[in-house]
Amino acid sequence: MSAFFFFPVVIARPFIGVRRTLWVTRQLIRWYGLVVTRFLMFPFVRIIYKDFEKGKEPGVCVYVCNHRSSSDGFLMAYLGVECVQVASNWPFKIPVIGWIARVAGYLNVQKMSSEDFETTACQLLKENVSIVAFPEGSRTTDSKVRQFNGSVFRLAQKAGIPIVPLCISGNQKMPEKDSWVLTPGTIYLHKLPTIHYEEFKDLIPFKLKNMVREIIQNEVDKLEI
Repeated sequence: MSAFFFFPVVIARPFIGVRRTLWVTRQLIRWYGLVVTRFLMFPFVRIIYKDFEKGKEPGVCVYVCNHRSSSDGFLMAYLGVECVQVASNWPFKIPVIGWIARVAGYLNVQKMSSEDFETTACQLLKENVSIVAFPEGSRTTDSKVRQFNGSVFRLAQKAGIPIVPLCISGNQKMPEKDSWVLTPGTIYLHKLPTIHYEEFKDLIPFKLKNMVREIIQNEVDKLEI
C-alpha cells in the first residue's frame, strides 16, 4: 500500500523541483500516517491526541518525544506540520519506507557526524521545517523514560528556537518489539506546553535535556498510574 500511496512522487519528481518534491513527500507521509492510525488501525486501536496549547502554534521548533513503539513515527502526523524525523539506521532499511524516508530528507543520525547533523538540521529549520526527535535512541518496554542524547537540545540552543515536548503512552504493545502484530488498546499522544528559547538559552545542554526528560516522564506517570 505504501508504494502505491507514494507513486505520484516518483512520477512528479523530475518536473516539480527538489524543494517542492520534499514538501510533497512530507505531506504524503503525514496523510499516510493519518490513514494508518485513523482507519487501518480502527476499531482495534483508539488514538487520543491532546494539544495543551490548541490554537497557539509554536512555529518552527524541535519536537522531543519519548519512544515506545515502532508506530511512534506514524503518530507524528497528528502534529499537522511539515517536519523531518531524526532516526537511527533501522527505518531506512525497511523496503519502500526506507526509500520514502530518504526522499523526505529524514536524518539518519547513525550515518552522520554531529557537525553534519547540526548543519543539515539548521538548514531545515531555516526552511521552516521542524525537527522531530526521539532522543532515547531506542524504544522502551516500560514506563521509564531513558536518558536523552543531547544533540537536538544543542541544536535548539544554537538555532534559538522553541522545544515542544511530546508524550506517548499506551502503544508499547502496538506492536510489541520484534513483532508486527497489533494489540488492541488506546494510544495517548500529548503535545505539552512549549518551552521557549528564553527559558533555556542559559542552560547547559545536560541540564536542558534532563529538564525536558523530566517533563515527559511526569506526563507518562500521569497516564500510566
